[in-house]
Amino acid sequence: MPSIKYIARVLSGVRFKKMDHMMDIVKEKCGQGKLHTFFDMVWCGIRYGAGYYDYVQFGFYNMNGKQRDTYLTRVRNKKVQDILNPGGLDYDSGDKLLGNEMFAPYLGRRTLNGETCTQEEFADFIAGQEAIFAKINHGGCGVGVEKLYVKDFDSPEAMLAYIREKKEIVLEHVLTQHPDMERLHPGSVNCLRITTDRVGDTVHIAYISVKMGRGDGVCDNSGQGGVLCRVDPDTGRIMSDATDDYFHVYDRHPDTGIVFKGYQLPMIPEAIALVREAAMHFPGVNHVGWDIAITPNGPAVIEGNDFPGTDLCQLVPFCPDKTGLWPYYKEILHLKK
Repeated sequence: MPSIKYIARVLSGVRFKKMDHMMDIVKEKCGQGKLHTFFDMVWCGIRYGAGYYDYVQFGFYNMNGKQRDTYLTRVRNKKVQDILNPGGLDYDSGDKLLGNEMFAPYLGRRTLNGETCTQEEFADFIAGQEAIFAKINHGGCGVGVEKLYVKDFDSPEAMLAYIREKKEIVLEHVLTQHPDMERLHPGSVNCLRITTDRVGDTVHIAYISVKMGRGDGVCDNSGQGGVLCRVDPDTGRIMSDATDDYFHVYDRHPDTGIVFKGYQLPMIPEAIALVREAAMHFPGVNHVGWDIAITPNGPAVIEGNDFPGTDLCQLVPFCPDKTGLWPYYKEILHLKK
């Protein structure tokens, strides 16, 4: 059971303005009154360790207790983290520069440290490139990511000066996507999120989701306007409608018109094989959410996250049978409660 200290920290972090907004969304979704929702949220926090975002993202307002009890909630996720990643990664998992060094064999592209590189190294890095990705080192949810076009700068020196001024020092070549991934949304690198759980010498696949950009966005992250779907690991087909950070549901991509359910994604067995191999290379870090791009030549790691969260796998459209991931974790970790 999570410590009283952790639960107290969760409760102290409640932002009542955001909670009120979540209650408004519930009212829009099902007509449930806000007073009822408030007390139900409190009950779900006590009984299932669910936060108010959990309550809305998972659709607890439309479930009975038995269904709710199958979800990997915020507090339960902390328990999984404590068991599988007791020490976390041996580097700051938000440090993308060090992450690129650690995952170098699996990246499938060149990277560069824009803070320490020389002008000559940078000029060589952008030679022959139409564009590169530049990211802030410590950022998440797609914040601080730019696609920089070489033609927009007078010289390599001017481009590097811009990068250093913006502190977007994590530099990466742009991957060429497999045509079947690009078709979903050509403007972004559309990634798979594959979460692995290593127990002993066995690497389990918890779930696969696919993330896609929207509009003019170059980032696939839902925090930057993207949408995401659940993927069947056995067939590689998309098995759900899409949703976004605003709880909208789409049966097809709003820009490209691609129908989601049944869409065949390429190289899923190869992507699973890659993350299984990568998962065995980082002892002590057994619960990782891998962001994987699919290129014409095979899968490539974008990054590994040692706190992959609970939302990318249990959103309402992903679980039509109203069964979450908690039974999976109870089984692989031999948990009774």
